Amino acid sequence: MFFSSGWLDSLIERLGLTQWVGPLRAFLRRARGDESLVGHAAVRSETPLSPPIEPTMPQKKQAKSKSPSRPQRAKAQKRTAKPAARKATTKRASAARKSGATRTATTEAVKQLVDALQNHPQQKNLVTAGQQKDQLLRSLIPLYLARALGVEVTSGTTSRFWSKLGVSYAAPNAAKALRIHTGYASDSKKGKTITAKGVRYVEDAIARG
Repeated sequence: MFFSSGWLDSLIERLGLTQWVGPLRAFLRRARGDESLVGHAAVRSETPLSPPIEPTMPQKKQAKSKSPSRPQRAKAQKRTAKPAARKATTKRASAARKSGATRTATTEAVKQLVDALQNHPQQKNLVTAGQQKDQLLRSLIPLYLARALGVEVTSGTTSRFWSKLGVSYAAPNAAKALRIHTGYASDSKKGKTITAKGVRYVEDAIARG
């Protein structure tokens, strides 16, 4: 059952409790205020506190690797390779110059031998002797013509000389013929030179031709 505030006031007056109404109402207001404060405190106590933030320690810098970096290794390898590369280049250049000089000397020697053959009084007989299958004779004829020329006659020179005259004669065969038939040619500072025995062998072939 509910009662209005007017009815309650009239009841209080009839009971002679009017002097107590003011203090009672103040007390009730204070009590309500305390309950509200207690409720707010409870709400605050139920709110979870955020965990404390731990201070972060500064990370140590990683020690630099003592091994040389790739560019440094590449530079070191390049410095090491340069002397070897220069040495190889110098060696190739020297070999090329030597080979070029040899070809030039052979060409000049062949030219002088051909000229000497053309000026020789027994030119035809010398060519005929060289066309025979006597390899020793083919190896000796260029040496025979070179006696007064002062040029070096090698197996390569002999091969090219006969090639100019239409006769095929390989350089290894020219060297082999002089090697297995001893006494017909000898070694000198300018290569092979014909001996007296070799001269007689060539002139006998010319006389027969």
